[in-house]
Amino acid sequence: MLPQDEYLEIKEFLRRRVVEINRSENIDREKQREKNTKYRLPNADSFGWMPAITICFSFDIGNNQIMYMIPYLPFYNSLVYHLPQALYNHPDLFGTKNAKNVISALYSVSGYDKIGSINDYQHSLIDNACCYFLLRDASGGLGNKIFRLDLFRHILPNDKNEYDFDGGLMHAYRHCSWNGMKLSSGKGESALNYLWDLPLFIGKAILTDNESEQKSSTTFEDDGRVWQIKYHIDPDTKVYYLKTAFAK
Repeated sequence: MLPQDEYLEIKEFLRRRVVEINRSENIDREKQREKNTKYRLPNADSFGWMPAITICFSFDIGNNQIMYMIPYLPFYNSLVYHLPQALYNHPDLFGTKNAKNVISALYSVSGYDKIGSINDYQHSLIDNACCYFLLRDASGGLGNKIFRLDLFRHILPNDKNEYDFDGGLMHAYRHCSWNGMKLSSGKGESALNYLWDLPLFIGKAILTDNESEQKSSTTFEDDGRVWQIKYHIDPDTKVYYLKTAFAK
């Protein structure tokens, strides 16, 4: 548990920024609908406008720096409960090169069927399943750099009449496996010890890269592997979003 003053500081900092983030998100969604692009979505109607921070983890990452990981409950529940249960209950729906199969597996164990359809569930994850990463630097202050890790940004049709995850953790998980099971729709060629390993490695790599604003990718090393991280920086909010990550 964080001390109360630290918790309140992070909550207020993130509250201000999330309002900006969601406003920018909806402006972009309106533009995509006007242009009728494949990225068009309804405006986000998310409880994230005024985040109630119920979960916040802190990590001493060296050089007198502290990294904070603040997952919203849909993101946290997906990694802690729904993804592991879906993997064990429906292993045949992973690694099929079709993201819709993965969504079906997650939906079947989520309990969401009691309140909405599988399409409602997919849109709810797009709007609400995300995790924020912040950095407290050596001076003791919170840095302005924010990394937002979505579970996924979109699910888009491909040229094989199937669907792909676009952006976010599930896009990166296409290259990952855990306990011998593929974590997403891809081959799962890189084994992870824990489901949270990749989010933490990516968050640390982006937040501690002092040249990240001048490029769109960075790297980190793990168990002799070099991982390539590709990201997007929102030009309005300067928030970082994950495109994908994979071991070279």
